[in-house]
Amino acid sequence: MESKTFSMEPDESDLGKQAWIEKAMQDRRSEWTEAKQLTIFCGSWNVNGKKPKDDCRTWLMPVEEKQVLPDLVCLGFQEVVDLNAQSLLVDHNVSANWQEHLGKTKLMDNTFDDQYILVKTVHLVGLLMLVYVRKNLKSKVRNVEAEVCGVGILGYGGNKGAVAVRLDIYDSSICFVNAHLAAHKNNVQGRNSDFANICKRLRLKTKRAEEKIGDHNFTFWIGDLNYRLTSNDLTEVYQDIKEGNIGRLLRFDQLLIERAEKRVFQGWKEGDILFYPTYKYQTGTDLYERREDKKKRFPAWCDRIQWKLDPEVKGIAAKLKYYRRAEQKQSDHKPVMTWHDCTAQRVISKAKSKVLEDIARQFDKWENNQIPQVALNRNNLNFSDVRFERPQTEIVIVENIGKSIAQYYFASGASREGSKGWLKVAPNGGYIPPGHKVKLKINAHVTAKTASELNQGTGKLQTMLVFRLKCGRKDDLGKDYYITINGTYLRSAYGCSLEYLVRNPMPVRAVDPNTKVHPESVLTLPKELWRLVDYIYRKGMDEEDLFLTSGDENEIGDIRECLDTGRGFSSFGIHSMAEAFIQFLVSLKNPVFPMKFIDEMHSDSNLSDFCKQALLNLTPIHYNAFVYVISFLREVLKHSASNKLTADKIIPLFAKCLFHYTPGAAERLQNMRQKPYIVLNQYLTSPDFVAKS
Repeated sequence: MESKTFSMEPDESDLGKQAWIEKAMQDRRSEWTEAKQLTIFCGSWNVNGKKPKDDCRTWLMPVEEKQVLPDLVCLGFQEVVDLNAQSLLVDHNVSANWQEHLGKTKLMDNTFDDQYILVKTVHLVGLLMLVYVRKNLKSKVRNVEAEVCGVGILGYGGNKGAVAVRLDIYDSSICFVNAHLAAHKNNVQGRNSDFANICKRLRLKTKRAEEKIGDHNFTFWIGDLNYRLTSNDLTEVYQDIKEGNIGRLLRFDQLLIERAEKRVFQGWKEGDILFYPTYKYQTGTDLYERREDKKKRFPAWCDRIQWKLDPEVKGIAAKLKYYRRAEQKQSDHKPVMTWHDCTAQRVISKAKSKVLEDIARQFDKWENNQIPQVALNRNNLNFSDVRFERPQTEIVIVENIGKSIAQYYFASGASREGSKGWLKVAPNGGYIPPGHKVKLKINAHVTAKTASELNQGTGKLQTMLVFRLKCGRKDDLGKDYYITINGTYLRSAYGCSLEYLVRNPMPVRAVDPNTKVHPESVLTLPKELWRLVDYIYRKGMDEEDLFLTSGDENEIGDIRECLDTGRGFSSFGIHSMAEAFIQFLVSLKNPVFPMKFIDEMHSDSNLSDFCKQALLNLTPIHYNAFVYVISFLREVLKHSASNKLTADKIIPLFAKCLFHYTPGAAERLQNMRQKPYIVLNQYLTSPDFVAKS
């Protein structure tokens, strides 16, 4: 076969050689793949903590589909257990219960178990997902992996989050995500933040790589997304439902509004909604919850299914056959389901090898061992007024002014991280064709890991990057270009040590780091800690899900600015203040209560005696801070009737804050038996603990 011209677009010039070849392979994908038809059923159901009861046949197989069964079935459940304190930290055998119930469901002439095999199950507190494949396609499925992702402050919160399963069938990758997002009608920003956090943090590890949700050919996102109606007229809503005026109601749908404004689910698709709202029903009936003695709830399409395809992969397709709800009655939600007719792909190995060989040959000719030449539009960068956790980005444009392809990388440790990790460069290596440009993003980002030296004046925002061109010969180091980096950091209480903060009665930014402090001016507590606690104590003790709901990032930044400059607080949202408090404790250079003391506890230790002795082992500064925070949290728990908090709910979060303890994912999903949790529970709940002034 005649070789095809190897073309490259200008915006591809920052790709490495391997990535570049893969892009060219995608352009010629039709030459080395064949289409395979695949049907995929997705179902989502919030079962409201109820055990399996209803016959699932009408959910899994609508009447008119009786003669056909889908190839893949993904079933996502939410609230498979009651979302109480115990459920958040104790494992339940819910998967086996639902597997058994579904397996007995009659589909055509056989049961579900007769025709399907379970590929993977994954469970996170109230979330459960089961993925099945037709038995005749079992051999086509491989590389199956699952992962979980809790959301909320620091990724804890337990009752909300997502579970995911990825797999390859034929040679196409598919990812299923089952999520339960933040509740309450007015918490749209919380739901949007949950979505963003799940997309950012959830990673599925395969033998090849660590994949994000969007790295797959097909992605299906199901779940109780909790988006409500913006309407405030409940009578009008019920009138529209009575008249079947679904189109009018959908104008108030928060998810449709947020997606149209590009604040959530950008690039995702959803079928036309032609069914009535799926929430909130009287359990055991088809009646919306309108009883006088019950809390007034607006009906809403909380339960949704979204999907998208990888736009970079040519030849795949997903055509929606239906998007419906079923009429099961055991929950206050109705289940929803979709059917997609998909075009997947199978790789023809010999053809792929031939195309790859052709592309590699073309690339090698272009490379051709010639000496590259480039020009940088600037080589001095200045980052002014860098703030804690407020990244700044500067751009350097590199143009290939020579006649040959230029391969570049950054020499030494500065290629990926600058001084103490506060500087990052992307891309940190790649190829630039003749006449093309690459845009280098130089990012200065001070975090808790890098702030301590900067706050104390022993570190500076200064470094030098070495941009190096690689010549054709392996023993030739190439030509170097130097980029000088300078910056000013606006010091912050975040990232400091308790010792430093109590020795500075003035706001951090007003203090010369070289000034010596006299012993009589040492504070009992960091003023920043007192201000944060005082605000929450006065305005937020009764706030529902205090510490478990994420705040607004811009507000949190403004709160830090007030603490660092001594400026008074304006009217900040209580969840933003709570998260600022959490971030302050986590950012401290050293934990309030060092883990080394907890590690000294043995299985035969008397817990009460151990905790009392451990307090005495703390330095006075750390003792004061720990007792102050614990006393505050004990007071918070006295308001549990209104804020819905329990010790079990906040212990994983504050073990991270006070001890800087981060358990692995498997540990976090088990129970409260980890020593830091046991110790913190003692301080929070035991009558033996008395806060000393």
